[in-house]
Amino acid sequence: MGCGCMNSEPQSGPPVLVLAPFGKDSALVGKVLAQSGIAVKTYATMAELTDAVSDEAGAAIFTEEHAHPESITYLANKLATQPRWSNLPIIVLTGSGMTTDATELAVRARAPLGNLTLLERPLRPATLISAVRTVIAARLRQYEIRDHLREREAAEQALLRVQNVLESKVEERTAALRRLSSRLMRVQDEERRRIARELHDSLGQYLAAAKINLEVLSAQKINGNGHLHEAQHLIDRAISDIRTLSHLLHPPLLDEAGFGSAAKWFVEGFGKRSGIVTRLRMPAKLDRLPSEIETTLFRILQEALTNVHRHSGSRDVEVRLTVYRSVVTLAIDDNGKGIPPDVLERFGKSGVNLGVGLAGMRERVKELNGRLELESDKSGTRLRAVIPIPAVQHGPSPSGVYPAFPNSSAV
Repeated sequence: MGCGCMNSEPQSGPPVLVLAPFGKDSALVGKVLAQSGIAVKTYATMAELTDAVSDEAGAAIFTEEHAHPESITYLANKLATQPRWSNLPIIVLTGSGMTTDATELAVRARAPLGNLTLLERPLRPATLISAVRTVIAARLRQYEIRDHLREREAAEQALLRVQNVLESKVEERTAALRRLSSRLMRVQDEERRRIARELHDSLGQYLAAAKINLEVLSAQKINGNGHLHEAQHLIDRAISDIRTLSHLLHPPLLDEAGFGSAAKWFVEGFGKRSGIVTRLRMPAKLDRLPSEIETTLFRILQEALTNVHRHSGSRDVEVRLTVYRSVVTLAIDDNGKGIPPDVLERFGKSGVNLGVGLAGMRERVKELNGRLELESDKSGTRLRAVIPIPAVQHGPSPSGVYPAFPNSSAV
């Protein structure tokens, strides 16, 4: 290969890895490339060149005399470890003359190298320089892809970090809101209990005393007095209404006898007040549950039956309570007009769009690590509250281990 006259240029770009022993051309290759501004690194053996292959190399050049099967395999294995974006260009200087079976076999043996360019010797410096610049340009495009992938990965990592921070903030705020909601519900229950007690013990007693006085006055009249009888009747109504309101706010049975007795009282009263046929099914013998669970079950029963009366148009409703091992389930079924599918779907995803009452139910159940299920179609609606009972309240099961509670991430 003739040298030619070329001005020396500053070396730039990724280096070309050159195997030094090129025979008679070995002294010229590095010089020709260097004078053309192409960075060159030379190596004495094929093994050294292979070991030097990295993501930063621009290309590799060697002669077919050094492309032994073992060397090719070693180089191909090294190239296989590079990133997916990398496809290192390889230039092989071949011999001249007619193509033979041996040269065809050699070409096939070099196939594992992938991005391969064959230059037949003898070759002009301009040909070598053109070929090298072409593969370097292709390599630079690979670098652009690499840089783009790195930028995208960095952006994705930054976005992931921001997302994690935001999710953490949302979880913190959600937990704080849940704690606040739980506290508000406890305060609400305590306030209902206090108001119920005040109605019964204070206003109720005042009305009872007034009734006694009216009875005394009425007894002093031989024929009685119409106005007194009317006042007695009104006070009787007031006492009855106050007693009902007091019990609805917080039935004494709930504290004294438990959910079973309170549920029977409420369901019977609901049927009489609403005219809706109401059936209650529960175990004949129901053990006391933790007070938080009993209060939650009663509030859900109140809210669900109120919704049936206000919105469903159902003529009858069935309430079922089951206790199995460490889980209590309260189900309310009606045969009303149901809930529109889109509204039900939104409630299933976000827990909203069905009123404050259902949202309150859901929060009460979640506070107890349970789940609230709502199913509805044109034939009616089913609401189910599934709540785990703490093991300390139950005693061990025969195996000493309680079954895993279903996923509590449901609405």
